[in-house]
Amino acid sequence: MFTRITRSMAATALVAGGVGLGALLSAGTASAGSVDDAFLTALQADGIQPPTSQAAISLAKDVCTSLDQGYSRNDVIQAVSKKTQLSTAASKTFVVDSVQAYCPSHL
Repeated sequence: MFTRITRSMAATALVAGGVGLGALLSAGTASAGSVDDAFLTALQADGIQPPTSQAAISLAKDVCTSLDQGYSRNDVIQAVSKKTQLSTAASKTFVVDSVQAYCPSHL
């Protein structure tokens, strides 16, 4: 299960989605490892602690797959909440961090 440490900053993050994207893109052509690292760092900064890094990365990629398949952001947020037992607000944060890292076309 994922745990939420102290705060959730996602209430408006879906609207303001591109805030952290500039830093990620400014690194030039990033390797998969650096994208993963940036994603995990974003989760940590947002107070979300996954059980394992690989579980978080896998779920983040599932978020993108679901959005690619046409699921709404709200459906994806609810699915993340159900799978991880994170609050809705923390699940929004997770989805935003996932999209910024792995599928910015959904911003």
